[in-house]
Amino acid sequence: MKKIAIVIADLDLGGGQRVAINLADALAKENEVSIIIFQDDEIHYQVPGDLVHLDCPQSSKLLGKVFNVFKRAKKLKAHIEEAQYDHVYGFMETANFPTAMVFKDAALSVHCNPRELSFFESFLLKQTYHRVKNVIAVSEDVASILRSDFGLKNVSRIYNPVDAEAVQAQVDEPFQHPKPYIVALGRFHEVKRYDLLIDAYAKSKMKEDCDLIIVGDGELRGSLENQVNALQLYDKVHFVGTQSNPFPYLAGAKFLTLSSRTEAFPMVLIEALALQCPVVATDCPTGPREIVKHNENGLLVENENVDAFSEAIDTLFYNDVKRRKFKKNAVGSIQHLSGDVIAAEWLAL
Repeated sequence: MKKIAIVIADLDLGGGQRVAINLADALAKENEVSIIIFQDDEIHYQVPGDLVHLDCPQSSKLLGKVFNVFKRAKKLKAHIEEAQYDHVYGFMETANFPTAMVFKDAALSVHCNPRELSFFESFLLKQTYHRVKNVIAVSEDVASILRSDFGLKNVSRIYNPVDAEAVQAQVDEPFQHPKPYIVALGRFHEVKRYDLLIDAYAKSKMKEDCDLIIVGDGELRGSLENQVNALQLYDKVHFVGTQSNPFPYLAGAKFLTLSSRTEAFPMVLIEALALQCPVVATDCPTGPREIVKHNENGLLVENENVDAFSEAIDTLFYNDVKRRKFKKNAVGSIQHLSGDVIAAEWLAL
């Protein structure tokens, strides 16, 4: 039995947080696992093992961010030295930077497209990530960027784990809606291109027969609602806000849409497939093409192409044979991402 720490900034709702919990669940079957967080504004997940709170919340100003990295590193170092972990795994940059500064044997999990990092984050990555034993990219594309753009030689690729049975267990019954619907899920950030999705839906034929439900929230909600109103889609596009359990929405949908400009390895695609929900996704860097097998479990669409996305959602909605095929193939297409398989890859490092 190993003593393992997973370091992550918080346990708010998010794909990276779900991955950390999934990995912790799998590791905790045969190991002693602790999750270390720096802030606890909202904890949305049940933690296997111990939860260690170092009480070091984030700062919004640049100088505060610089100071905060060192403050977090100091607190983390003191805790690691006291607890004597066998393995320390960092998750996402806000936790990876202080982890790299204090524990050279750490493994750091990168959950973003590194080309989307801010100047400050890119600088810190270059200064710290080469110091640790392993940097874990969540997709082959992310691994390639870390090697080519940042010159890292300590990069491995391990996909995100998903517990398909746990996802399925959270659906007592699919979400009920008066009409057939397709769904999108995630934070309202410009990188997610919900504006493109809404435009594609507005151009589609299917809008007469099928609604669009968007699960999530964020700073762009007002502008997206204005876009819907301007297109006179207010009775067809429904914003339902952030949901602590979004899975019933996926289970009841005709299919999931992902319109992002860039990703890393989007959990929502994997979770949708776990629920036999087909997907239509942009073939954006990075990640979707390593999950979606075109014309097998979903459709891949040219990135940032509104017309192509509109055509794809029409195609899948009106083709029952194709949709049934994708549903049949969905769960089998993610078997290699089970928690036990991915946990073994982490431990093999």
